[in-house]
Amino acid sequence: MRRISAIIILLSASCSLLAQPLRLLVGTYTEGTASQGVYLYEFDSITADTKFLSEAPSGNPSFVIPAPYGAYSVSEFSDGRQGVSSYAINDDTITLRQSFPIPTGGEDPCNLLLTNQSLISSNYTGGTLTSFRLTNQGDIKSIAAIYGRKGAHMHCAVLSPDGKYIFAANLGNDCIHRFNNDPTLAEPQVAWQHKGRETFGPRHMIFSSDGRFAYLLCELGDKLVVFKYGKNGKLTPIQTLTAYPGEGHGSADLHLSPDGRFLYTSHRLKQDGIAVFSVNPKTGRVKPQSFQATGIHPRNFAISPDGSYLLCACRDSGCIQIYSIDKDSGALAATGKSIQVSAPVCVQFIP
Repeated sequence: MRRISAIIILLSASCSLLAQPLRLLVGTYTEGTASQGVYLYEFDSITADTKFLSEAPSGNPSFVIPAPYGAYSVSEFSDGRQGVSSYAINDDTITLRQSFPIPTGGEDPCNLLLTNQSLISSNYTGGTLTSFRLTNQGDIKSIAAIYGRKGAHMHCAVLSPDGKYIFAANLGNDCIHRFNNDPTLAEPQVAWQHKGRETFGPRHMIFSSDGRFAYLLCELGDKLVVFKYGKNGKLTPIQTLTAYPGEGHGSADLHLSPDGRFLYTSHRLKQDGIAVFSVNPKTGRVKPQSFQATGIHPRNFAISPDGSYLLCACRDSGCIQIYSIDKDSGALAATGKSIQVSAPVCVQFIP
């Protein structure tokens, strides 16, 4: 009897934890819009209801990431106002803590990577990566290194599963760079180079949770490239396919479901929407499953930690649309619920 009571208590505690609301960070474009900066929302993982909590005024925080001490965002400008900012999150309030400029050559920062040693911004127009030293409290202290390449358009940087390397997608030079995981961005190598008449334009890259495979979404060619990840940071392409039939040349973001069974990619400019792929866990290869039309100009999107919902930032529709996910097929279905906010381009769940 005592054992049954103990089990009931544990199950009740687990259900209580699962039912606790999650929090969301939303990044936006503020220039020429009604948006004010970075927004903090509450998300109910059972009902998919959301609640506005707080906002932190900031200029063009088009990419935002959660951090142990709060959050960071870019300020996507190319006129001298470009930079990165840090935020404090206390209870249900987000406040701007610090803004740090990026010098000439770092225009239009569009992505951030936080490692245990530094914060790295990918700068699209500047064609560089900027590495920032951080204090023990997460404040931005100084610039540790700047790496650039002629003709480059850096779009994202990710940490390898083994923690040894930083990979950067270079849309302008059709390649992926590999760096040692060091704030100085030491010993850069070209880990993969697309060779062919058609421009691919690498944009976003992710790794599978088991660290065996990597997935690259290419903006200009609407291509999805699957890699096998090996020793010494080697990327071996094993599959290349057209991610969707729209030919919009504006492919944007990609994410795996928490269980790794499905891959999602967002596409804009023509036939806006999200493509769904099944993933073979043994080979890493993907197979097209379905396509979900979305609002206008879908950009970044996020999948809830339990894999039940996908939230898509639709910039020109002025909302973040909420879709339920079928756990068997991976297919998306509109819930009819959304977050109304001007020019949203980034949405992130806070762990």
